[in-house]
Amino acid sequence: MKTRIVFLPVPKSYKEQFNDSGGAFPINPDIPIPVEINEEVNAAPENTLANLSMEMIIRGMLRVIEEKQVDQKWIDYYSGFVLFLRPDILEICQEEQDRKNFTQRHGDTEGSH
Repeated sequence: MKTRIVFLPVPKSYKEQFNDSGGAFPINPDIPIPVEINEEVNAAPENTLANLSMEMIIRGMLRVIEEKQVDQKWIDYYSGFVLFLRPDILEICQEEQDRKNFTQRHGDTEGSH
């Protein structure tokens, strides 16, 4: 499956709406939100927004962080945003890496039963 990143603008009103409501993470409307979308899906904005999920946003942010193709200020913002949304993300990534390492060393034991 081929995917790509699109950057969605954040309405300025979200800054007041979310930051004034006592939220723990300050929304910065000057930094667009990266979203990972499936290339096989029509990428028209209305279709992308209709299918938008938190996982698409998190995957988009993680890809941008990994590829480091944006300003460091954005990378720092996305890192904080991901940690706010998924405080357990580091443990999840470590578990996935451990699973991959095990599979590389021992093969796919689940499929051999």
